[in-house]
Amino acid sequence: MSAQNKANPTITNQAAQWITILDGGELSEEQRLDFNAWVDDPRNARELGAVRTLLSLIQELPEKKAATLRRMPLAFARFPALTELFENPLQLSCATAAVLAVLVVGAWFTFRPVREYFTEAYTTEKGESRTLVLKDGTVVHLNTQSRVRWTGVGKDRRVALELGEVLFEVAHDASRPFVVTVGNSEIRDLATEFDVYRRSNGSVVVTVLSGQVSIKDLGIGDDPPAWAERQLKPNEQVEYTSASLIADVHSVDATKAVRWREGWLETVGQSFSTVVNELNRYSNKQILIADPRVDGARFKLGGALGIHDIPAALNFIKETAPVVITDNGDSYVLTFKADVSVTEQNTAPQQNAAGHP
Repeated sequence: MSAQNKANPTITNQAAQWITILDGGELSEEQRLDFNAWVDDPRNARELGAVRTLLSLIQELPEKKAATLRRMPLAFARFPALTELFENPLQLSCATAAVLAVLVVGAWFTFRPVREYFTEAYTTEKGESRTLVLKDGTVVHLNTQSRVRWTGVGKDRRVALELGEVLFEVAHDASRPFVVTVGNSEIRDLATEFDVYRRSNGSVVVTVLSGQVSIKDLGIGDDPPAWAERQLKPNEQVEYTSASLIADVHSVDATKAVRWREGWLETVGQSFSTVVNELNRYSNKQILIADPRVDGARFKLGGALGIHDIPAALNFIKETAPVVITDNGDSYVLTFKADVSVTEQNTAPQQNAAGHP
């Protein structure tokens, strides 16, 4: 590898440090500003993507497959940098990642980091969440069972939300709006933190934490009527169907709407059946409401449920709502507890699963 193709060690180390910070959880406001300033430099943004790719390719590679790759003398003879790659992955540039990808893609294209490297589509499985950085420096947090694809070409910053829910922290670039397409709608902004949730029923929920976004119905034409566009500011939310944007923008506590990042599901204001449907997104066992009286009751939970411990969340529901929960091995079945009064049916303590309000 020539000297001009080697990554700047200082930039590489900075990229590695930022990845550690980004994967560690929520950024402080000062860290977010520092990161946006750092990633505005195209060299930094490129190296950030290179280091992220390298770490995904190496650290997530199953040991059995990594061992097989190490035993390929021809590969290491032709590409000596592979030895350095396994010994010190943070000191190499994107070129080496491409070499490794070419070696493994034929046999192991089902391995997620390699598949993502080529398709630029990023996914999570049930119960999984992850954070990654797109090539423009935008940070995306994927909730459970989600898929987002980079579709931008050239200087165009564009992604498609194909499934699930994603929280976007958009890297500032006043000359290039960041666009998210969801079905027939388009969400556009410059530098904003916002959440987009594509529900299983086809509706879309957009929540803005900071900045401002505009939402447009792409099926209307070049001159859409007023009802086909919406503007959202911080702590505003809109839910619309794939058919049109006929929906009212309303105020919300945006931080509560994205508490899934902290492992919590906020239930305030949600119907019981909605809460159960949301919990099903994270549960490996299906949660079934088998008794129509459960849906018919007007009780609401109010509070927060842990999404990483479904049995504990269900136990809390059992203690605070008039339901019986049966574990059938491959599913949880909810039935109505018949020996309760109407007053008890319509109320539930306003606390979370830890026992606090």
